[in-house]
Amino acid sequence: PRTLGRVLAVLPDLVTALACVVVWVAPFAFGANAVKTVVLMMLMEFLLVHGTGFFTVFAFMDNIGKSRRLLMMGGLLLFYAVFVGAFASIFDALWPVWVFLWLVVGKVAWIFATPRDRAAERDRQITAWAASVVAYLAAVFASVIVPWPELGITADVVPRLGLSGSGEWIEHPQRAVAGMALYYALCAWWKWLTTKTAATGPAPQPT
Repeated sequence: PRTLGRVLAVLPDLVTALACVVVWVAPFAFGANAVKTVVLMMLMEFLLVHGTGFFTVFAFMDNIGKSRRLLMMGGLLLFYAVFVGAFASIFDALWPVWVFLWLVVGKVAWIFATPRDRAAERDRQITAWAASVVAYLAAVFASVIVPWPELGITADVVPRLGLSGSGEWIEHPQRAVAGMALYYALCAWWKWLTTKTAATGPAPQPT
């Protein structure tokens, strides 16, 4: 059961990382909007990383009532829903909503896969948020600085991807795809190590 919990905890991030690699190699493997979806994921993940810290703080504010905490989290959720709705409107499709929900699944899966008591869960959530911030910043900087190969996203393919605007990720979308693959791989690796610690527990102290 502990091993199964660890696998379920890292599975969403691992699947997302592998999907990014597939898109990198074969940009139309999941449809015409596959690369555009990954670029959008980079933006949505920023919202999730930004919001996770607030949700964690609100959830463990035991000095106020539960109903007020739920109201605060509901308001925050509506705030981020506005951005997701804007993305859906820009792309004139509902798939940004499904992408956002899938990313949320990746955030909460490991909580239910390896439950803990309230104090330990609070500490783990704060640590998880800090780790996600570090991983996201590392992936963003790496996407710009590292000379990632084009693989399947070649210069002649880019005009067919439907990307509008300008910028490094738009003109060289393989950078965004590589950055997302790196980010979710780091998240999966960190969660695997964290759940391993939870499964084995602390070393016994000598008497």
